[in-house]
Amino acid sequence: MENNVTKVIGYILLSPALISVILFIIQLRTNIDALVDMETGELWTGYGYGYGHGYGYTSALPFYFGLMALAGAYLIKDKK
Repeated sequence: MENNVTKVIGYILLSPALISVILFIIQLRTNIDALVDMETGELWTGYGYGYGHGYGYTSALPFYFGLMALAGAYLIKDKK
């Protein structure tokens, strides 16, 4: 019973990372302009916004998703 609970928790921790990757790929496939913006860096790095035109911004959310995915994969892994 304990093994099933840890696997369910592992899948719960792994699912946000998988969903975000799928949504990112869908966004790139449906919005060709995003590829152009990725080359210029305006949308993805924040270049051109703010005083001095060089302030980048990012979120810590991808790091949290990555750590959650690592913990989820560790819980899903079968320990024999």
